[in-house]
Amino acid sequence: MKRTIIEKIILVIAWTGLIGGILFSILYSHSVLESGREMCVPSAMTSLVGGVFLSVGCWAVLMEIIALSDRIKNLEKATDK
Repeated sequence: MKRTIIEKIILVIAWTGLIGGILFSILYSHSVLESGREMCVPSAMTSLVGGVFLSVGCWAVLMEIIALSDRIKNLEKATDK
């Protein structure tokens, strides 16, 4: 299916946000662990899990927007015939 420029931009944002968010969460939790502060392990794990959860959640919402757009296009094609 041919995508519009807006859909392509949304796809790029979704995949970049997913990969970038996971990498940032990993790097941030690693830096918290290296700090050696008291209670750094629970803080690092919380930030890692939260960052991954947020990245995957935003990715899923953007991918659902693209899927809805595809469904709308299919419905428009079906009614045009």
